[in-house]
Amino acid sequence: MNAIRFIHAADLHLDSPFKGLNHLPQEIFEQVRSSTFSAFTKLVDIAIEEKVDFLVLAGDLFDMELRSLMAQAKLREEFLRLEEAAIEVYAIHGNHDFIGEGSLHFRYPKNVHIFNEKVASKRFMKNGEHIANIYGFSYDRRHVLQNRTSEYLKKDPDIPYHIGILHGNLSGREEHDPYAPFSLPELLEKEFQYWALGHIHKREILHENPPVIYPGNIQGRNKKETGEKGCYLVELDQYGAKMTFKETATILWKELKLSIASIETVDELLQEANALLEKSRQEERASLISIVLTGGGPLFVHLQDESILEDLQQYLNEGEQSRPNFQLVYSIANQTAPSFNKAELRQKAFYEDFYKVVEDSADIKSFLDPLFKHSDARSFLEPLEQEDHKAILKEAEQWLITKFLESEKR
Repeated sequence: MNAIRFIHAADLHLDSPFKGLNHLPQEIFEQVRSSTFSAFTKLVDIAIEEKVDFLVLAGDLFDMELRSLMAQAKLREEFLRLEEAAIEVYAIHGNHDFIGEGSLHFRYPKNVHIFNEKVASKRFMKNGEHIANIYGFSYDRRHVLQNRTSEYLKKDPDIPYHIGILHGNLSGREEHDPYAPFSLPELLEKEFQYWALGHIHKREILHENPPVIYPGNIQGRNKKETGEKGCYLVELDQYGAKMTFKETATILWKELKLSIASIETVDELLQEANALLEKSRQEERASLISIVLTGGGPLFVHLQDESILEDLQQYLNEGEQSRPNFQLVYSIANQTAPSFNKAELRQKAFYEDFYKVVEDSADIKSFLDPLFKHSDARSFLEPLEQEDHKAILKEAEQWLITKFLESEKR
């Protein structure tokens, strides 16, 4: 029985706008803006080097339904490279790039097979033999909330390989939009040899035999998408499946923590922060870094001055824009804690009243909503999640407690 080799990737999000990063040095911002294109080029390089039979793209090729001319041109350019290498492409559209009237402005080469809004199967031929069926559907609107797994009907049961492509969310996971929900048993009962999933940007193997896999996105696009990003090289034969993760991201997002517990002076803080960045630089990968200051110590009071953190960030970033493997600090988060006992403070009437106000304000979303609904402001802001709301409230609480304690000492 012929073996097959293919690349499974998802969530390219070509031409992502990278909101909120235009404060970066121009040279670095341009690299960030083009990083999704660079990652896709690297993905195609891998497919050609590995001499795969085909490429599977599991949705969200573009970042939005009004896809840019640049994004469409770059996608077609890479598809042409694959055509020259005799590599087929099987692709679906997801919630970010759903198909609709006027959405397809480019004609792709003949090696590219795009699924429409109905679940269908497409043949893959190898050496003149019908060896695989690939199944999938594209979103025809942003919100596809129905479970579509019942529509994946196995055809030609005697052929060796059946591969499903699905851009959707595993049922019960509330942290993600519930698009095209599915359960693992529903997929397994289809008796396919591989399920190529998309939509979730974190890499995850839901099941190994047969493989049911989220490859994650090919390039991190914000602070929540840290670490390695890429695709899977998949080999199927009569013995089963072999999966190898391949990196594609040209820029990594990292969160590095630095405790101030044993640091007594600002120059020591500079040294420790520099050492942290140099260790990161040894990976020889360009990185956008958030340094999170933690713990408590003598520097806590000084770090409440925002200008100290701004100066620290500027110092650490000096000269980074000229380095090919830059380690740029895009933010310094102050999560250090003052030296106080919360339980003891609450024994005082003032602090007990203060903490009751904090607890009553636990849901600060209502306070922030007007900002995100503002026509000018929202274009510069990334949506905040529940953990972001908690972090904002915690930082405000600690800042106020510090000011209260300082005033008591005067």
